[in-house]
Amino acid sequence: MHIETIGLATLAVCLIGWCVGTGFLIGALFVSTVLGAAAAVTVTSLGSANIQPAYLILGFVVLYAFARPSARMAAGISLTFPREGFWLAATALYAIVAAAFLPRIFAGSTYVYTIARTEVGLGLLLSPLAPSTGNVTQTVYFVGDLLCFLMVVAFCREPAGVKAIVIAGLTAAAVNLFFAALDLITFWTGTAALLGFLRNATYRMLDDSVVGNFKRIVGSFPEASTFAYYTVGSFAFCAKLWLARVWPRLTGSLALLSVVALVFSTSSSGYAGLAASVALLFFSTLIEVATRPVTRAASAFVLLVPLLVATGLVGLRLYEPAWHAASGLVEETVFDKLGTESGVERSRWNRQALTNFVETDGLGGGVGSVRASSFPIAVLGNIGVIGAAVYSVFLIQIFGRRRRGWNDAFPQACQSAARHACFAQLAAASVAGSFIDLGLPFFIFAGLAAASPESSFISVAEESVIEPRAGAAA
Repeated sequence: MHIETIGLATLAVCLIGWCVGTGFLIGALFVSTVLGAAAAVTVTSLGSANIQPAYLILGFVVLYAFARPSARMAAGISLTFPREGFWLAATALYAIVAAAFLPRIFAGSTYVYTIARTEVGLGLLLSPLAPSTGNVTQTVYFVGDLLCFLMVVAFCREPAGVKAIVIAGLTAAAVNLFFAALDLITFWTGTAALLGFLRNATYRMLDDSVVGNFKRIVGSFPEASTFAYYTVGSFAFCAKLWLARVWPRLTGSLALLSVVALVFSTSSSGYAGLAASVALLFFSTLIEVATRPVTRAASAFVLLVPLLVATGLVGLRLYEPAWHAASGLVEETVFDKLGTESGVERSRWNRQALTNFVETDGLGGGVGSVRASSFPIAVLGNIGVIGAAVYSVFLIQIFGRRRRGWNDAFPQACQSAARHACFAQLAAASVAGSFIDLGLPFFIFAGLAAASPESSFISVAEESVIEPRAGAAA
């Protein structure tokens, strides 16, 4: 095991957070998720697996929270049936069992894509299904997702916790855009090596890709698709907060800049997530306008979005150079994507993942065994029908209404924004997600969306106490 320089800095942040409190640690956790290409620790015994700064901070958050009875109680209650935590924990438990046994039960019965060293570096090769380090690392990541979700649910049982998470999310969105700008500046000036300390993980770094005349923005992530996945969640979160008039100048600016960054990421998954997010924002806001009083921003959004889209298309069509540049970008990143080497490879992953699903009798090959290029297919290929069914219940509940929800407008607006962020990232992952892990940012948003006020935790705790029958002590 090797601790990187950025890992030492992360440990320092954790120690400061331990002294300052949960709010600082949770905020540091959210902001650190931006560092997607960084490794705090490299575990050489697991094939040079990376521990990102966010997971290192998550460990401290869990230790800090479980040292406090109130946090333990809140996390425990969120695991009770039929809450969201129960279904996510059930998925994680099945994932652990699947990773431990399915690669051994179906060993050699199907072929999977595994990471291997080739003459040109790391690559993916078809090989017989067998236990691998991926089963360990991907399972650990998913258990980390569960713990992250529980910590956020416990932390957001009070309005102050909700506010702290929202501020951390907006800070993370701003930091993400800052690194996106640095990525462009260092590329144009030939100084990309200056960001090497942020790109020290053993992942394959695609930070110098160009589509047409556009540099694909990767920011502090290994490639454009992961940057776009993160950014589309930030966009949906900020845009929904802007519509609810929550710090409108800040959230509106971050949403607009995130759209610009997504366009220049030239990521098809980012475009899919952006389109799905804007569509959901538009139709959900349209329903709100038709059924109840809304903010002026919401009314303006419903009126102006169709007008702006139509005006933009007409303007581009009338100006030939801009039209050719835009149409060429869309054709290369969307319509011609499947014909590219990357598109052909990703289609092959999906076909093989579905083959793995069939050849393992619908049980899957075990977490970390099967690689795909679509989140739903990855779920089927790795944890099969059973895991997919349980996981689906969790995801459906995240987007449902809370039985024990908030009455105040601010927490309600924040939870609605978190659900929109989850939807946007889920849409993007459905286009390019490789594993069942949707990432820590998704589960932070999910935890915020699922959180209930402290009074509901107290009522549930009281309901669990068995009252003595009259005369029992006589």
